[in-house]
Amino acid sequence: MKKFLYIAAATLLLASCTEDFKDWAEPQSNPQDEIVSFGNGSVASVGVIDLAEVPDTVPTVKVCDIVAPTTSSEAYTPKYTIYLNDKAFVMGLDGSVNVKELSDYVVSVFGQAPEVREFTARVKSVMTDGTTATSIMSDAFTVSVIPATPKISTAYYYVGESNGWTACDPTYKLDNGGGDVYANPVFTVVVPATGADNWFKIYSQETMDLGADNFWNGEFIGYAVNGENEMSGNFVEGANDKIAFAFMIPASIRADKYRLTFDMLNRTFEFEPIIELGTPDLWYLVGSCIGNGSWGNDPDALGTALVPMYPAIDNYSILNYVGYFTAGQGFKLIHTPGSWDEQWGMTGGVLVKNDGGSGNIEVPEDGYYQITYDMEMDNVTITKYTGDVNVFTSISMPGGYQNWDAGNSFMTAMSTVVENHDWLMRGYVYPTDTELKFAANGAWTVNWGGAAFPVGIGTQNGANIPVVAGTYDVIFNDILGEYYFIAK
Repeated sequence: MKKFLYIAAATLLLASCTEDFKDWAEPQSNPQDEIVSFGNGSVASVGVIDLAEVPDTVPTVKVCDIVAPTTSSEAYTPKYTIYLNDKAFVMGLDGSVNVKELSDYVVSVFGQAPEVREFTARVKSVMTDGTTATSIMSDAFTVSVIPATPKISTAYYYVGESNGWTACDPTYKLDNGGGDVYANPVFTVVVPATGADNWFKIYSQETMDLGADNFWNGEFIGYAVNGENEMSGNFVEGANDKIAFAFMIPASIRADKYRLTFDMLNRTFEFEPIIELGTPDLWYLVGSCIGNGSWGNDPDALGTALVPMYPAIDNYSILNYVGYFTAGQGFKLIHTPGSWDEQWGMTGGVLVKNDGGSGNIEVPEDGYYQITYDMEMDNVTITKYTGDVNVFTSISMPGGYQNWDAGNSFMTAMSTVVENHDWLMRGYVYPTDTELKFAANGAWTVNWGGAAFPVGIGTQNGANIPVVAGTYDVIFNDILGEYYFIAK
């Protein structure tokens, strides 16, 4: 067998961690390089490998310097494999490996944190001339790598319109649920809406620690381009006066609060408007074709002469009603039972509000109509309803409180002068939390359920409605499946 000299391979040497990043081709190193035996060769360190400094266009990174071995025949060619904690990587003749493969492995072993991570390494050389082959394994040495992940602070804060741009104000601190910020890199905070365009930035604990006098010299998270107002996307982080312009949520987005979410690892954000629904403010229908047709507006007339409209499930300022109306029989909308002061009527075919001389509202022909009142816009619309409609003889409220008996707990029909589609269970007491549904004709064939409470829209075979203990007037419309548990 022909004789030859063996390869000399270079290894990495762990260096102290620093925030001063250098050019990726000039890694930092210890004062004295670690040298290990590899046949008759030697190994020289290339220092700590900071993968964040490797340009995206460069596919490989050097993990050791290799002094080429000598051989008695040029026919012999070497192939290198480096083992990091027994994980094998193909290594080039210049001591380089694939960047992505190395990065993925570091993260899989140690996680995302950009800290120096050490591996026990050995280099294997296989030399062959096509007929014979010889291999040799180097002594163990250390490879040190920093993952290419962004630095995540221990805490983040909001500064902007919602806190008067007050520096170092911890009121709106973002929360990631606790624990390692690289395991839980998603931070959220809820801030109040201001009624105007909500401009703001996000800043780190390091900027908070600068204090109020130097606060605006710190680094902030924002847009790379001034004036953007997207509700989701990518963010940048940098010096306040150079790169990170403020976020902006337009006042045109209706909300009481905003939930701000930042993924600090993937550098993305999302803003969610939150509407605090409060307690619905009801309006009622009364008239010749409503309830018993008596025009009674006394508070006790709920379910007989007064039929409530139903709040929209996600916006209580919008009220809906669908029912059967007859031409020539007028009606009105009133706000407060017992009073005619606030009302909607009709004058000259136009809907008018609080006009003492207005006439009754009338539909042009018999049929189903949808009435929508947008209280924010102070606008009422009446349109023909073209959806499918069934007529039921009864509606019950089976639930856990009565052993889910669809043939019990019947509601009262509200309308007696026209085809009825509204039902009332008045003053029912639920001593403990329970669940229930609405069922038609004393059976389960047609039933409505929903996950929302106290206002919701029931659907066929929907979820059980979660009822909180209390006393309620319960109203239900079987055309749209809308329901409302009115607390007493």
